Amino acid sequence: MPVLEPTTAKDVAREVAANAAMAVPQIREWRINRPRTGTSFSGGTEELDRYAFQAVRGLETYAGSVAGRSIVEFGPGDTLAAGLAMLARGASLYAALDRFVPDYSSPAAKRWYSGVKDSWPTRFEEPWPADLDPVTFPESSDRVRLITGSVEDASASDQYDIVTSWQVGEHVVDFNAFARLTAKLLAPGGVAVHRVDFGPHDCWRGYEDPLTFLRFSPALWNAMGSKRGFPNRVRHHECLAAWSAAGLSTECHDVRHFDEARIDFDRLHPRFRDAPRESLLVRDVVYVCRREAA
Repeated sequence: MPVLEPTTAKDVAREVAANAAMAVPQIREWRINRPRTGTSFSGGTEELDRYAFQAVRGLETYAGSVAGRSIVEFGPGDTLAAGLAMLARGASLYAALDRFVPDYSSPAAKRWYSGVKDSWPTRFEEPWPADLDPVTFPESSDRVRLITGSVEDASASDQYDIVTSWQVGEHVVDFNAFARLTAKLLAPGGVAVHRVDFGPHDCWRGYEDPLTFLRFSPALWNAMGSKRGFPNRVRHHECLAAWSAAGLSTECHDVRHFDEARIDFDRLHPRFRDAPRESLLVRDVVYVCRREAA
């Protein structure tokens, strides 16, 4: 293992301890049941834009109108606020696939749904659909489907016009399985839209070198986050290979890059140091995938 600066060593030690704690059943159960990002809603416009409207706006940008189309979203989080917005825009069906399905009908979730409806006139010209009542959503809607399971073992078999996820692909255990499930769930003529964030998460965001988290060996990285949903550190070129192996043709949109001057490539772990430089520089990207013609 490379010699670590005191600050980095301290962060590593803290992350290893936190990961070890997740092996304790009581702690793991508490952590899994604890609300995740985006659950607390203060009514702010920025919150709604990020957790409710970003996804539907993205789909309309990259896949066209969602009206009359069925959608499955991987990893929607603690609420179905984005799904509600998709349905309000005319989607025929919204399915949510998540390994840990929270209470989408909780009081906290209902506040999100009400916020989506209340702010609707400020964002869209179309009136709010009469069949979508935030008070009884999602339990009263026949256009919602919940699928429990990870991308590696989900039993989902129906096909959808749109398959999507937002900042999920970097957290899955097996990105190749993620790509294969995308292909499996795509209906003929369908399109997949996945935004993947290749940047640092948690404490590693604070480092001048944004790829500091790629300096660690797979074993050490596993010790820091195997039980906590840490990023899988899959890089852009590996994602492209996975899409291709799954039989999908892929376009890359809104590609953002790291500042190359801030990266010490010589200090990266060999797995990453030997990767294509252009791949390492990709910060995030929206993949638009379609099934290749037979």
